[in-house]
Amino acid sequence: MGLLARTFEAAGLPAMTLSSALDITRSVRPPRAAFLNFPLGHTSGKPLDRTGQMALLRDALDVLVE
Repeated sequence: MGLLARTFEAAGLPAMTLSSALDITRSVRPPRAAFLNFPLGHTSGKPLDRTGQMALLRDALDVLVE
């Protein structure tokens, strides 16, 4: 996703990535990324945790707007 985010940014489209794999994120160096300390495969948090997932999405979009 980080490589795709860099492609979007080069085309003038802002991108924000969420990652549970800090080492991969550091090597790819996307333009904007948030490391989330969740297990791999659960980047948006616990399954069925609508409140937590919506808060995470709002926070990520706030970073993108800034």
